[in-house]
Amino acid sequence: MAVSKCLKCGTDIPEGAEFCPSCGTPKGAKAVAQPVQPMQPMQAAPMSMQKVSPMAGIFDMFFSKTGIILGVAIGILLAWIGVLIGTFSDGNGDIATFMTSTGFAAMGLVLVAGGIWNRKIDTRARLGMVGIGGYVLTVGLSVTTSLFGNLFSGA
Repeated sequence: MAVSKCLKCGTDIPEGAEFCPSCGTPKGAKAVAQPVQPMQPMQAAPMSMQKVSPMAGIFDMFFSKTGIILGVAIGILLAWIGVLIGTFSDGNGDIATFMTSTGFAAMGLVLVAGGIWNRKIDTRARLGMVGIGGYVLTVGLSVTTSLFGNLFSGA
């Protein structure tokens, strides 16, 4: 009894069989050599596959495009409330200045942090966000600092 080997998987094929009982390859089929793939260097998993801390998820949520727009809108709202308080009330200039400068500081902070954190936004737009946000943050903080300097010095 002659037993032949399957050229694909190496299983013994009985004498009367026309196909390999293991893989189903025809008895007379030639083995197809698979090209050997060179070993590829290991690459880091994509960001979506990497384990990230819960804080990173919170930052992704706050500094998404929607979060940045919402933060800037809240900053504008605070600044306008300060302007309205200063315009329509007597003797509340310090509160108005504080509200306005807090609004500018909030806008600047959201723009700078969003420009640094959110990598889904175009690089040029991120650079613009950081630049403009830095300017707005500086103006807001300088007004706040001068306000508190005046409040605490008694002037």
